Amino acid sequence: MLYAAMQAPSAMRQIPWDFVVVEKTEIPTLINCSHGAQSLKECNKVVIFVMRNDLKCPEFLQQDMSCAIDNFMLEGASRGIATIWIGTYPHNERVEFLKKYLKIDDPYIPFAMVGVGYPKDDKLFKFDDTRFDDKRIHIGKW
Repeated sequence: MLYAAMQAPSAMRQIPWDFVVVEKTEIPTLINCSHGAQSLKECNKVVIFVMRNDLKCPEFLQQDMSCAIDNFMLEGASRGIATIWIGTYPHNERVEFLKKYLKIDDPYIPFAMVGVGYPKDDKLFKFDDTRFDDKRIHIGKW
């Protein structure tokens, strides 16, 4: 899954990502990062996507990181592995919590946490047909 993440497109090939893989025994501490992180309790591991913010094309860093996370999650789904994305950046209190806990120094920023595990319910991997809306597809012009 990390291999797939590293295949993501990156503006000017700046490749701003690094990863911290956190074992299950450390997950209870990560949950203190934010209320939304409670869902990590069910995960086997958490991958922290870390963004380097001193690169040549900073205006595209968030898109680069999001592409890497999306590739990671799609690869997981193709293998029957569930993932959940918990945003940390740009919430300063979340970023600072993770920087301190993981001993991350500048110019690196914890961008997101992605929990990884096996689903209890196979319905998690089925497309939600109610989300498809052909009115949101525009051909040739708005």
